[in-house]
Amino acid sequence: MAKSKSANTREAVLLALLVNGEKYGRELRDAYEKQAGKRMPLGSLYVTLDRMEDKGFLKSRMGDSVADRGGNRRKYYRILANGHAALTGYQTVASSVFFGGGAHA
Repeated sequence: MAKSKSANTREAVLLALLVNGEKYGRELRDAYEKQAGKRMPLGSLYVTLDRMEDKGFLKSRMGDSVADRGGNRRKYYRILANGHAALTGYQTVASSVFFGGGAHA
């Protein structure tokens, strides 16, 4: 398991996208690009998601095969309690840095 339990900016955006329910890889990538205004190659996305799973921020599962869609089974991701904590920690630090004190402002 990875040593760091804090989320970086990319991880925080991905965690925030998972707060309202699970998403599969390409769905996450498209939402990330829309929110962040930056491109993210799928290879980078999956490396990041694997690292986040190692940190205990999220859990993945393989979806069922869908005959009418074809192709590979989708891998779905959902946020875990550690992911919620890391996102809250990131938001607190970001708020303090950008707004001078977070909840105290």
